[in-house]
Parts: sequence; C-alpha cells; structure tokens
Amino acid sequence: MLNRTEKKITSDEQAVSEVMGVVLLVGIVVIMLSVLGVSVFAQDGPDDVPHTNVQEIMDISTDTIYLKHNGGEPISTEDAEIIVNINGRKYEYNSSQIYENLGNSSVWKIGDTIEINTMSTWTVNLQNNDRVELFLVDTPSNELIQKSRLTTRFQNEPKFAMTLTPMGEITDTSSSGKNKKGYGEKWQVNSKDSSADEYKKDNEDKNCTSYYPPTYVINTSIYQEFEFAIKPAAYGIRPGDTFCNVTLTIVYYTHDSSGKDNKNCVIKLKYYDTYEHGNGEWVYYDGILPAHNSDFAPEHINLTDRINTREDLANFKVRIEASTEANENAEKELNIDYMGLWVEEDNI
Repeated sequence: MLNRTEKKITSDEQAVSEVMGVVLLVGIVVIMLSVLGVSVFAQDGPDDVPHTNVQEIMDISTDTIYLKHNGGEPISTEDAEIIVNINGRKYEYNSSQIYENLGNSSVWKIGDTIEINTMSTWTVNLQNNDRVELFLVDTPSNELIQKSRLTTRFQNEPKFAMTLTPMGEITDTSSSGKNKKGYGEKWQVNSKDSSADEYKKDNEDKNCTSYYPPTYVINTSIYQEFEFAIKPAAYGIRPGDTFCNVTLTIVYYTHDSSGKDNKNCVIKLKYYDTYEHGNGEWVYYDGILPAHNSDFAPEHINLTDRINTREDLANFKVRIEASTEANENAEKELNIDYMGLWVEEDNI
C-alpha cells in the first residue's frame, strides 16, 4: 500500500504529463498552420487583367470583324487571344496573329484597330443572321478581358457624326538652316493644348508638330503629311454611304513675321482624293491659308464636295506645304497643334 507522500507524487506527475501533452499538441498545430500559410502566400497570385474598352463591329459585306481599342489600359499582344464563336463553332486568333495584325506591335493601345477577315483566316462567310460571340482573353490569367455578341446594328442605324484625328503616320521632309529636322507624332495633333511659347521646347517635347518652310518658294518635296488611316467599317460606314458635311479643322501657329505686314508666310494645303475605281491624286485646296503670327488659331476647310465616299474617307490624308521670306538660318517654323476631320453622314 502507498503511503500518503507517494500518492501525492504520483498525482503531480500525472498532472504535469497532461499539461505537457496539450502544449506539445498545440505546438504541432501551430507549426503545421505556419507551414501551410507560408506555402499558400508564397504562391504567385493571378496576374492583373487589363481594364480595357474594345468596340467590336462586324461588316458582313467584307467578311470582316473590327476590334477597336476605345479606351482603358493597353494590352500586351503577347498576353492576348481572341476567340470567336460563329453559329456554335469556335475559331481562335492567337497572340502571334494579333501582333502581326497590329503591324508587329507588342502593345495594343488606344485608337488601334484589329481587322480579322473571317474568309481569309477561317474560310467563313459572314451572313446577316449569323450568331457571333467574341471573347477577348488574357492568357496569363486565363480570364476574360471582354465578352460581347456582335451584330450588324449599324446597317439599321446608318447615321454617323464624329471628329476623326490622324491615326496613321506623320511624315515630315523639312529641315532648318541649322539642320534641325521637322518632326510630328499623332499624339501632338489629337487635342488643342499648345501655347505661343511652344516653339522654345525641343521638337520631341512640344504639344504640336514642327515644320520648317523653305525660303521664298514652295518646294513640293518639302512637306508635312498627315495620314488619317480611317477604317470606315469600324465606325459603321458602309459601301454606298454618303456624307452631308466633311470639314477639316487645323489649329496652327506660323511664328513668322518676315515679309511686309507679316503676311509673306505662304501656306498651302493638299488632300488626297480617291477616284471611283480606287486610284486617286493629290488636290490643292483653293486658296492660301492665312498666317497666324500671334498665337495658335483655327482654320476650317469644307471638303464635302470632294471627300464624299467611303473610299475617300479610307484613303484620306493631308499635306502642308509652305514657304517663308526669312533667311533659312532664322529657323522659322510652322507648328500644328490640332487636326480633325468632322464627318457627318447623310440620313438614309
């Protein structure tokens, strides 16, 4: 028989064992949860999906689907895929095809339009009653950027009125007497945001283009050209549509006070007019544009009589040619802050 002291020691040992067991168990649980947490949080989360607004238009007359980047974040062409479901059958347009469609650009940005000809790409002839669904996919996350159902709604709503700015190349062949090169980028002419002191900046930093006119006589090989690169179908403009108002607005500053009464900076404008069968020619606008020597100011040129078909719009571009009486070393320049073509379609 155990005496009283022995009973007390045995009872205490049992209590300590139970406490140690609980502590050990809790420690094991904590370690397991820590390892699990580290494992979970160490994993890469899903890539951010671009927030982008893409306008989709289907033109059954040319079997073409247009996707225009209308706003939001740019999309990496490497990370994008387009899936088109036509009457229940799936067709894919991969990242390499998107890259090539955008002129080998790695970024799909605002204003850029992807054209997919369904006949040449998938041998599919689009019909008016086709059910067409489009899925724009972010491939790293496998998430949808946008999903939409395409219609030919513009065939029922032909009215169109909008100002279009140059979305193609701006070419400048001029140079100053001090070997400065003329310069222009499309971002410089898509809004009115220049001041009279703009000429003091480097050409690449200006909010306007820079063109250096030759001295005394206009040279037709020295110009600044603006390609609008308009895709009519992307705006719902169909073959046979006509326009009731086509007006070109140019905001510019001549910064040239040479010659008598500051009027001897001669500015002429050319535009490209397309004939019925696809050929075209450069046509001079009647008259000479006035000099704007004190600040940027607009001129409005009505071209409705000449730019009146879908083909005219698709091939529209403008050239500025000018001359000055100042010595070429004076580096007189013509700066264009904004250029926009107002197009208003006839109601049918």
